[in-house]
Amino acid sequence: MYALLFAEPVLDRDVVRVGTREGIFSSPLIRACAQGDRASIRALLIGFWPFVQAFERAIDQRVGHLPLRPLVERFGQSRVKTFFSEAREAVREMKEEEGSHALLWVAGAKELGIDLNADQYPQLSSVENLIQASTSDDPVEFFSWLAGVEYLAEELSAYLCHAPAFTSTFPSGRWIWGEAHNAHDHHGPSHLEIDEDLARAYHPSSDPEIVGATMGANIRRCIHLFDRAADQIQETLVQPEKVS
Repeated sequence: MYALLFAEPVLDRDVVRVGTREGIFSSPLIRACAQGDRASIRALLIGFWPFVQAFERAIDQRVGHLPLRPLVERFGQSRVKTFFSEAREAVREMKEEEGSHALLWVAGAKELGIDLNADQYPQLSSVENLIQASTSDDPVEFFSWLAGVEYLAEELSAYLCHAPAFTSTFPSGRWIWGEAHNAHDHHGPSHLEIDEDLARAYHPSSDPEIVGATMGANIRRCIHLFDRAADQIQETLVQPEKVS
């Protein structure tokens, strides 16, 4: 099991969550989804699918390729040997779980008659920006980015899974992808805690204020790009349903 290197978080997670929530609550697309607008829900599932799918691959590319030297210089050889084994396993576990989460996204879409794997849908430029930003070679930026995605997934899920007009559009009455991210029953550290811990471990500074400023800026950028993508999805993909 992954053991956190730092006992206390360098970020005030409540503050980050509030900022994340503000963007989600102010999004016309997400609000329309919460109100049960089927065209908006369809747009959400189609529009963000390329990122959900690519996010799994971004984590996969990190497995076995975490840089060793910065950690040896900071923590020493023996500690890093244990740390590195646990870190790689933690990232591998993230990849496996994100893979299953991608399947849950597909399954939710299928409930609404959307086959994300078979049908061809446009990949919007703002979603491509999200994807490109998730492939950074800088481990501080990369793990900060993973943390930003976790904040978004948790807050989006908490909002929509508690919106009856949204969940009732699914024949099962549930959004299973959202439920997977809305649960906080973790054995050991959560993905969010591991992401922030790794970002901090790779940061060249040991000053909590400097590290927190860097991580906070990366997370805010992630949230900003998500908000822009939601706006473009709403403007481009939401089509009024035909009345039969």
